[in-house]
Amino acid sequence: MIVATKDSSAKSKAVADFVGDGAGDQEEIYAAIQALPPVGGTVTLAEGTYDIRKVEGKLGGLIIDRSDVTLAGQGSATRLILAPGQNTNVIRIIGDGVGNITIRDLWVDQNRDQNPYNGAEFVNISHGRFEYGGIKAFSAEPGKSTPSPCHDITIENCTVLNAQRLGIMLHGRNLRVIHNRLGNANSDSVELLGGPGFVMGNIVEVTGRTHVAIGSDAGNSIIMSNNIVHVKKEGDLDIALRSWADSERHVIANNVVVVDAGGKLGLAMDVRGFDTSVTGNVVQGNEAKNPLPLWLTGAGMVVQGNHFKNVEVIVEDKTGTNRPIMIRDNVMENATVNHKGGNLIREDQRAPWEL
Repeated sequence: MIVATKDSSAKSKAVADFVGDGAGDQEEIYAAIQALPPVGGTVTLAEGTYDIRKVEGKLGGLIIDRSDVTLAGQGSATRLILAPGQNTNVIRIIGDGVGNITIRDLWVDQNRDQNPYNGAEFVNISHGRFEYGGIKAFSAEPGKSTPSPCHDITIENCTVLNAQRLGIMLHGRNLRVIHNRLGNANSDSVELLGGPGFVMGNIVEVTGRTHVAIGSDAGNSIIMSNNIVHVKKEGDLDIALRSWADSERHVIANNVVVVDAGGKLGLAMDVRGFDTSVTGNVVQGNEAKNPLPLWLTGAGMVVQGNHFKNVEVIVEDKTGTNRPIMIRDNVMENATVNHKGGNLIREDQRAPWEL
């Protein structure tokens, strides 16, 4: 199925199965999704700016509530922008066991400045305060559950900006957020709930207030690698990379965290949980006299082969397990290790034959 909108080219409109009028274009896109055959298929969005508005009684503008769907645009030429005063997700994936969904080559803008969060609709309901983002996959409505979570969700080569809550939030198993450009979010630019999953090859540019760039929550077997988190002059970021408490098997590898002069970053990393490998990362604070904190509060982890500049690595095992935390073979440029608690194994504590 092919969808075009009001400002698409005449050529694109001529071949489209559905053409929106530039006001509430989620209707035509949803109709195209429903028109796919039972085995699924691809809905291709032509170039143009798609006006997305809330569907009454739903949790988003554009709803994907069936499996085996690919939603594909033309890169930055295809823009889904939430209209003012809608206070909802731009794209919401929902439904018992809905899976095999790919969203790619789209520009998604939640337009948070014109969609202020008031928390009234879902206050004090589980997941409720996170229904105001760019792309969200969760099989149920807030406070409800379904027998089967979402699965096999891929967000690829998209630009996701200006989220009131989360830019991308995926719950379920087999989750992939790869090769995207991500921006400001009052909560997380991207968060995985569940696993296994990948957050790989993304560029996060923080130019305003943002809580976490890349994070996980209640998920195991997650790889966060080859991402760039860049806090620019006007940026104000709490945490660049975060793994959740009690989680298991994270790999945080080959990422770059950099802060421009004037930018603010609270923590380079907040590494929690168990069995984590932190390797090959380049972390650079912007003030030699005020090192950037990097917290290790989990256990059973190795921190090896990283380049830390203007960084204070703070070790404080909060798991109570006393499992080993190994720090070795890192380049420490105006960087220190502050051991507050835990079973820390350092290079100078090993025997010569172990070096």
